[in-house]
Amino acid sequence: MHKFEKEVYEYTRQWAQSLNRRQLFKGAGALGAAAGVAAMSPAALGAAPGTSSASLRRNQDGASVIKIARGQVSDTLDPQKTSGLLVAHEVMWQIYDSLIYLHEDGTVYPGLATEWEIAEDGLSVTYHLRPDVLFHDGTPFNAQAVADTVARHLDPAIASPTSSYLGPLAEVQVVDDLTVTYIYSEPFAPMFVGLGYSYCAPISIAAATELGDDFGRNPVGTGPYKFVEWTADDTIVLEKNPEHTWSTPFYETQKEPSIDRVEFVVIPEDATRLAALVAGEVDVVAGTDAVPTDKLGSLSEEPGIEIYTRPAVGVYYAYFNQAIEPLNDVRVRQAIQHAVDLEAIVALVLDGHGVPATSALASAFGAYKDDLPQYPYDPERAKELLAEAGYADGFELTYLNIASPVYQRVAEVLQEFLAEVNIELAVESYPVSELTPKAASGEYGMTFFYYTYSDPDILHLILRTGSPFGWCNHNDDEFDGWLDQQRVTIDPDARLELLHNAQQRVNEQAYVLMLWEGVYAAAMKESVEGLAIDLVGFIHLQEMSLAE
Repeated sequence: MHKFEKEVYEYTRQWAQSLNRRQLFKGAGALGAAAGVAAMSPAALGAAPGTSSASLRRNQDGASVIKIARGQVSDTLDPQKTSGLLVAHEVMWQIYDSLIYLHEDGTVYPGLATEWEIAEDGLSVTYHLRPDVLFHDGTPFNAQAVADTVARHLDPAIASPTSSYLGPLAEVQVVDDLTVTYIYSEPFAPMFVGLGYSYCAPISIAAATELGDDFGRNPVGTGPYKFVEWTADDTIVLEKNPEHTWSTPFYETQKEPSIDRVEFVVIPEDATRLAALVAGEVDVVAGTDAVPTDKLGSLSEEPGIEIYTRPAVGVYYAYFNQAIEPLNDVRVRQAIQHAVDLEAIVALVLDGHGVPATSALASAFGAYKDDLPQYPYDPERAKELLAEAGYADGFELTYLNIASPVYQRVAEVLQEFLAEVNIELAVESYPVSELTPKAASGEYGMTFFYYTYSDPDILHLILRTGSPFGWCNHNDDEFDGWLDQQRVTIDPDARLELLHNAQQRVNEQAYVLMLWEGVYAAAMKESVEGLAIDLVGFIHLQEMSLAE
């Protein structure tokens, strides 16, 4: 193994070790703290009482069926056209196979690629592909399919919001039918991180070409589950791919998919969604914003219901749009941070399931800087800063919010805190699929958002000017340069310095309103087996089954 290849694998190991040696807080302990909350009865949730744990659910054809309730609607299932939303990824993960899978212990596991070699100069990686694989439409998976997928992903006409996951990738060359070479313009340290997401997974170019913009509503991959339909009520139906006879060793369970049919049902209201689980109308509640953290304690007391939680690798925050006055004044941004009591939000709104955020980079990362400037709750200091900036009498500010009962309560608490310093916050809430284009328009003063990701490169995705989620509009060239350079810096100490510089600048200049770090959670009937949540918050249908 040559020097650059060693550095890449050492990079992934350090990434993984940093995630595992830190513990944001104990999910089990957080649940225990809520033991005094009354059990959540079906009647309290508006469901019919008297239901019990479901046995194996089958449809009229005898096929096993699992129903998964979600809280948000996917924008599209085209991995190259989604805005990079987790609510799309959680379904796409089941439809597409990645070339590789990056485990949280730092191991890079095979997927559609079975082996690979990294060039000594760090400018290319050659992948050997899994033979005898077909896309769901019957077209062959091969080297040309991989090259065509990447060409579409990088095509300026597609203007993919997720192309940055590929890094400085110049092209993919076909070596032979089952061999491709990824060629980079610069060595790219997080090369395996992006490839492990469904955003970079091979797609059927034949289907994408034929369907055009409709491909996102009729996706075609090679994964363990095939797309069936996306109905008017936003139910997405998948069925088992009988030809998917292999499993990546990334999964703990090595088996073919066993559940015949999966229905992802969108139920926007928290109470209705949880009532459907308690009543046995759905089997699982999982995914983006699906299980509200303030209901974990009471839901865990419900007979026949099991809860799965783990600390999330991510941050909840709100962008300050510096293209809008008075947010272009750092004193105003700092004042807003001082005006908000983060401990109160975690305790009162999240029922203790979280910790206040102190950096734009999650504390689970080894690159997290723990001595950053902070803005403790101090409304008097907030008023002083506003007066210095010429806004002693306050002002009005728009706040773009993700439509969710929990996030609505957070917004209402923010309104109360900011009203104490004469700032009137006007809240507009939208499903996350509608929020992203509105945020990109630059018309809102603040935008609530959050991420879960597996590498500190997330700072580039959310804060660099021109990035898919670069909604701060800060015009800080030096800061952008640090974010660009850390992407292509292999030396861990040099990269750490760049990431520390970036975090320092974010906090000093208050580019975002820090809020909290939270947990991933899923709730299920006890008849559901094999459910787990991975490092970035997703379940794996291929590992799941229903008890007889």
